[in-house]
Amino acid sequence: MRFDSYSYRSIARVYDFLAAVYSRGQIGATKRMQIDSIQTGNRVLYAGAGAGSEILMAARFGARVTSIDLAQEMLDRVASRFAREGLSCEMICGDVSSHKPDELYDVVVVNYFLNLFDLEHARVMARHLCSLVRPGGKLLLTDFARPSGGPIAALICEVYYRPINWIAWALGFCALHPILDYERLLEPMGFRIHSARRFPVLIGANPAYVSIVAERNP
Repeated sequence: MRFDSYSYRSIARVYDFLAAVYSRGQIGATKRMQIDSIQTGNRVLYAGAGAGSEILMAARFGARVTSIDLAQEMLDRVASRFAREGLSCEMICGDVSSHKPDELYDVVVVNYFLNLFDLEHARVMARHLCSLVRPGGKLLLTDFARPSGGPIAALICEVYYRPINWIAWALGFCALHPILDYERLLEPMGFRIHSARRFPVLIGANPAYVSIVAERNP
C-alpha cells in the first residue's frame, strides 16, 4: 500500500496563509495547544512538517524533535526557521510509513495528516504511527472535528468541509473521505483518548477543529 501520493511541495510557501484564512486561525490554535502535552527531553516525531511553527515550539521547550515529510520544500522552510534560532531538528524527506526508528517515541504528532487518505489508508497509517509510540506515550492529533449535535450540525459541517475536500482532491492533495472518528479508530490500537478540545470556526459548536491527546496503554 503506497502513501507517497500526496505532496504539498507546490503550495509550501502559501500553506500557512491558506490554512489560517480558511480556519480563521483555528488550525494554528489547535497545534499550539499541543505544547502542554510535551515535556522537556521528550523524543517527538512530527508526521508532516507543515508550517513548522509547532515543531519549533517543541524544540524551544527542550524536546528532541524529528520531522518527516514527502516535500523537501516543506522541510527546507522548517530547517531555515531552526537555523535562525540555533536549534536542531532531525529532518527526513520521505514516506513516514517506512519509518522504523531504533527507539520508540515519547510523543508522535499527527497534524491534519490522516485526513489526506481514504478510510482504508488512514486506518493503516494510523496503525503504523501508533506503533511508533512507546507504551505509556502520547499520540497528539489535530483535524476537522466531527459534528456536535443532530442533523443540522452534520449539515453545517458538510457545507464547510466537503467543498475544500473536493478542491484538494481535484488538485491532487488528498483523497475523498468523511471526517474521521478518532475514538473508534484509535481504541482498537491500544490508545485511550485523554482529552479532545474543540475549536469552533464561527459562533456555535459547528463547524470546528479538534485537538486530541491520546495515550498508549502501558
